[in-house]
Amino acid sequence: MTSFIQVLTTVLVIAIAARLIIKKHNPVAVFLAIGIITLTIYSFVTGTSLVEASTGNLFFDVLKFVEEKMKSSTQGLGLILMTVTGYAVYMSHTGAATKLALTATKPLSKLNNPYIVLSFVFIIGTILKLVITSHSGLGLLMMATCFPILIQLGVGKVSAAATMTLVGFLDWGPNDSSAIFAAKISEMEPVQYFLTYQAKVSICCILAMAVFLPIYFRKKDKEDKASNLDGIKVENLEMPDLPVIYIILPAIPLLLVSIFAFIPNINMGIISANLIGFVVTFILEIIRRKDIKAVGEDMPVILKAMGTCFANIVSIIISAGVFAKSIIVLNGVSVLGDFLAGLGGGVIISMILMSLITFGAVMLLGSGNASWYAFGPLVPNIAAEMGISTAVIAVPMQLATAIGRSLSPVAGVVIAVSGLAEIDSIDMIKRCVVPMLVSFAVCIISSYIFVVLL
Repeated sequence: MTSFIQVLTTVLVIAIAARLIIKKHNPVAVFLAIGIITLTIYSFVTGTSLVEASTGNLFFDVLKFVEEKMKSSTQGLGLILMTVTGYAVYMSHTGAATKLALTATKPLSKLNNPYIVLSFVFIIGTILKLVITSHSGLGLLMMATCFPILIQLGVGKVSAAATMTLVGFLDWGPNDSSAIFAAKISEMEPVQYFLTYQAKVSICCILAMAVFLPIYFRKKDKEDKASNLDGIKVENLEMPDLPVIYIILPAIPLLLVSIFAFIPNINMGIISANLIGFVVTFILEIIRRKDIKAVGEDMPVILKAMGTCFANIVSIIISAGVFAKSIIVLNGVSVLGDFLAGLGGGVIISMILMSLITFGAVMLLGSGNASWYAFGPLVPNIAAEMGISTAVIAVPMQLATAIGRSLSPVAGVVIAVSGLAEIDSIDMIKRCVVPMLVSFAVCIISSYIFVVLL
């Protein structure tokens, strides 16, 4: 009976939070409010302090726990994410990201088979996602560079737009915020997490989609029998007047952390790699523009991006961490872990169930950050109850969150791409459903193979 009450209470708290967020309440406010209220009730009912060094008052202990969560999240993971975001925005500001995208996709215009081109566009887009980590940003770049090419070759408008959305269907790479968070809860360095687990699973998903998408979209286009050219007003991007070397700049952090991962005695952190990228870019900008003052005036762009990251991402990590703690103390997660551990095939079932939670949550919320950061912290406890590695659940769960984002009518990338293509967002989502379900299945299977069996 006690276990039933624990699970029921846990589900009730999660349901209240989900309902409020679906009704457009601020996720940070929801997570913080519900987390603090739940933790306060728990502390007074059980008489248990949440911190090692108590303040002498249980409510103040709850606030001290929030304070410690703010400090740890900001000083560690938060600083990494703000630095990465600042660099990514600066790459867009200088035009380096656009030059990289245009250079990478230029050869595609010479191919004549529309669905082979579509497959190559998809592969190139997913690779670009390693350095252009914003799903919306990448989608808009691809709309300007590759959408007109696919349309001119005869790919259906809905299929072409869906492809521009799906190129960012995975949040992968050591520079991605949600992947960095997954590495943190798995107690691994981001590069180690990426190379050991995430890259293998992601490549399986990408290759599966590269084969499946052209076949499926060709079939759907034949069914549509609609004009591909009417109403297309997407403007082509012009190649920025920048030296060729600028195409390397967005990839500098990724290249550095990947290369030095194989060099012993040298530890290249993500922040250091991005700082090196900043230095190289500043030097090139000074040489190109011949105006040190003008280059220095770009600093507010970087700092504003870092501030936006704190407001939109780090704040969610902090508040979701408080919310996750409130879920953990209710003990329903432990009961769930014990239940899954007692099932035959409990590992694969837990992988599927936990991945479905964030997969479904992101479809409702439109934000991979809100769903992954809310439920991700629960994974270590569930994994511990089952006696398995945290990565076993974290890898498919984190990737499934990104996969589900392409099916959300309130996701920024879906709204932006469908709007530019002048199609109904629901029509585009319908076109993405089957591919993303296939991708979800591939994600679970490949995660089981590479994380559990090998």
